[in-house]
Amino acid sequence: MRFEEQQSAHACAPSWHVSSQGLTGRLARSGGKVLTTLAVAASFAFGAAGPAAAQAAKPFTFLAYGDSRSMMYLPYTKAETAKITSALVQIFSLILGERVAEEIVQKDVKLSFDAKTGALTGVEMPFLTHSEVARLSFQDGWVIEATVEDTKLAPGVRTVMYRNLGGDWVGNSVAREMETGVPKFVVNTGDVVWWGEQGRTVQDSPYWKRMNRLLFSHLPAPDAEMKAAGLDGRYFPSVGNHEVWDDPQIEGLLSVAPYLKKLGVSAENLTYTFDFRGVRFIYLWSGKTDRFSPSGWDSTRPTYKEQLKQLTTWLDDAKAKRIRNVFVVFHNPVYNRAGFAPIPEDTNPHATLASYAKDFAEIIVFNGHVHTTEHFDVDGVQYFVLGGGGAEQDAVLPGRTAIPRPAGYPLDLYWNGKPPIEDYNYLTFDVKPGEKTHVTLKRMRPTTPVPFEEVTLLKGGPAKLK
Repeated sequence: MRFEEQQSAHACAPSWHVSSQGLTGRLARSGGKVLTTLAVAASFAFGAAGPAAAQAAKPFTFLAYGDSRSMMYLPYTKAETAKITSALVQIFSLILGERVAEEIVQKDVKLSFDAKTGALTGVEMPFLTHSEVARLSFQDGWVIEATVEDTKLAPGVRTVMYRNLGGDWVGNSVAREMETGVPKFVVNTGDVVWWGEQGRTVQDSPYWKRMNRLLFSHLPAPDAEMKAAGLDGRYFPSVGNHEVWDDPQIEGLLSVAPYLKKLGVSAENLTYTFDFRGVRFIYLWSGKTDRFSPSGWDSTRPTYKEQLKQLTTWLDDAKAKRIRNVFVVFHNPVYNRAGFAPIPEDTNPHATLASYAKDFAEIIVFNGHVHTTEHFDVDGVQYFVLGGGGAEQDAVLPGRTAIPRPAGYPLDLYWNGKPPIEDYNYLTFDVKPGEKTHVTLKRMRPTTPVPFEEVTLLKGGPAKLK
């Protein structure tokens, strides 16, 4: 039985109901004088943002996850070895440059094929350091499992860093929850597909087709309330570096989420914002990734400085409208302790975000990119690294479970000092606008005695006015 068929029954997020029948009746019987008094009081309480703040009384639920892409798809036979090597050269070129990549593929990569069909069944290749050897198992063109042996740090030990079923479990689970009608939409922190080289749209890309099979085709149509808020879909991602890899015009993303154009997204602008029930969502773009600075904020659509200015504008606007809850989404992590380094300090937006913490009930930031799950509470801002959506979890490998951090670096509240293990997950956010959000993580850990669990990361409740 596959892991995705073993999922334990998760209780759906609570449905919130606000009854005003008794209050409405009493106000009607009291005459217009009472209504006028209440209207005046509300104008002082909410200022120009009366409608947005009043709407905030109605809670809602949404789901979030990230780094949900698969590994590479190589549906080739031994007779098509040239196509396999060409694809591997392109992959290595992203990190090493084309000339070095060609040398490594010719010298150090070993391929295995099925004796009867000739289909590719395995690739043995160097990984990110000189001492690491990756072994990829293929079935029907897809990587179904990947292990890494570090011949220096752990010779003879093959650590599993990727299982295709992990991403399938997350995608299927999110789809099932969305089909219940309880969550209003899905947030994703980026890296949804591998690249655009083998097709760019949902019509011709095997990667976008996979995501359509797992999730997009199961999403309900937006209801009247969402459309009234300008939201013509149920899936709202930030753009990751893999979405622009061999797809600079983001044709793939816009083919599955064309409604993002209405929010201002285009090949020239990868940022956007929207409000739902008096809650603000802000999406930024951290860049395409430079091989010399894997987590650097190297964006040009717009630049970091332009985005920082836009961020402050959107936060000031939310503050003026008395919005109390803000969620900010972008791909590269502000803080992380495993995998590889976070955004460098000179292009890290934490100082700006923290300067607004006192103005809101909460600011919650979603990141990804480093293929692990972490949680930080820094200067009043909550940071969630959502890297458990299905991509290879290289943060579990020897030498990567804890990267060097300076003294006083924030504590990761998810692993609490323990080394990370394989952990495929998504999060449920039960939002009661004006209050702290209740956050639940639902996970599958395939190497543990209890693989399926739900854990509370943040408890919701009243927030002190600041």
